[in-house]
Amino acid sequence: MREHPQEHRPTASITVIARDSRLKGELVGTAGVRIEGQVEGNVTVDGPVEVAEGAKLQGEVKGRTVKVGGEVLGNIHAMELVELLASASVKGDLHTPSLHVVEGAHLEGQVHMDARPGGKPQEKPKS
Repeated sequence: MREHPQEHRPTASITVIARDSRLKGELVGTAGVRIEGQVEGNVTVDGPVEVAEGAKLQGEVKGRTVKVGGEVLGNIHAMELVELLASASVKGDLHTPSLHVVEGAHLEGQVHMDARPGGKPQEKPKS
């Protein structure tokens, strides 16, 4: 039996920073990233970013979606959504068109929701 090309699809790749790992420096890429350990530096990816419970990230975060269950010390920029889980602790500003916060999450910073999904700014009403 032959496979059809559309049936053989590659899985989306994701970079994982393991629980016992420390990364010091800038992380840039096109795939998503899941941080389970510690990162000291900026993270900029085109895909989703996840900071798992127990993880710590010191630096600016930029991604399509950003899900936080651990600790982030720095500003977060998401093209689509920022999600703060109950175990999240964020000290920094959030820039996102959509925000989901679970009860128990901790945020010290401002929330800026001045763009629609896709990164297009909303038009201001004419006076």
